[in-house]
Formats: sequence, C-alpha cells, structure tokens
Amino acid sequence: MKKLIAVALAASFAVHAQTAPRDWLISPAEALAYQGEGGFNEQPALRARSVVPQIDIIKPEPAADLKVKAPFPISVLFKGQSDAAIDPSTFKVMYGALKFDITSRITKFVKVTPTGFSLDNAQIPVGKHRLTLQVQDEKQRVAERELRVEVE
Repeated sequence: MKKLIAVALAASFAVHAQTAPRDWLISPAEALAYQGEGGFNEQPALRARSVVPQIDIIKPEPAADLKVKAPFPISVLFKGQSDAAIDPSTFKVMYGALKFDITSRITKFVKVTPTGFSLDNAQIPVGKHRLTLQVQDEKQRVAERELRVEVE
C-alpha cells in the first residue's frame, strides 16, 4: 500500500512538474502589451565607479525621453580596470522588466569584443523598450547598464 501511495504521489508530482512551466510563461500578447512601468523615462542612476568595469552607451545617446525610429544604431564601449580585462564571453543583454535573455539575438549580428560592439541597424518594434547590458571582467566583477528607448 505504501508503494502504491508513493507511486501515485510521484506521478502527481511528475504531472505537475510538466504543466507548471506553462502556467508561469508570459504569453506573446502580454509581452506585446508591455508599455513600460512608472518612471520608465527616467534615466537609471549610474553605479558609483570603484573597481568594477564600465559600460558606456555611445549610440543612441542616452537621454531621459529617448525616442528613436527603427532601425537605429546601438554602439557600446566596455572599459575594464587596469587589473583585469573585459571578458566578452560574459556579455549578456536582457529585455524588459522581467529581463528575458536576448543575447543570442544580438550576437548573431555583431562580434562582441573586449572593447564593446556596434550594431548599425537595430530592428525593434514600436513601443517602449528596456535593454539591460551586462559584462564581466576577468575577476568576475559585473558591470551593468540600462538602455531605455521609445521607438516611434
């Protein structure tokens, strides 16, 4: 009887484990409905520069109410500290407030180097968008910077 109960419980957990991820995914309609939260247009505060690497967004030039027309260029510079170089293999790009990893979508168009990358024609649909850029140096210190744009 105990074995039968154990098998029934295991089967129940297996069924729940298979269906749970679908319950927690965001639908395409929800993703399209994202319009940016309150304070979206405010520039995020830069972290104090101590011994962490730095990410500088060159294009589009960061501004509080940044509006662009697609396609638009994105150019980013990485600056490491004197004791550790940037490791380009750690580069990540996350999208939106939930930080979906979209790194592979960018790296198929550009080569990320220790000094940064440049994308000439970023195709992003109309709406408000937040891209969080991350990179680490050889000492695993993380730099993070947000690019918030509104595409018209």
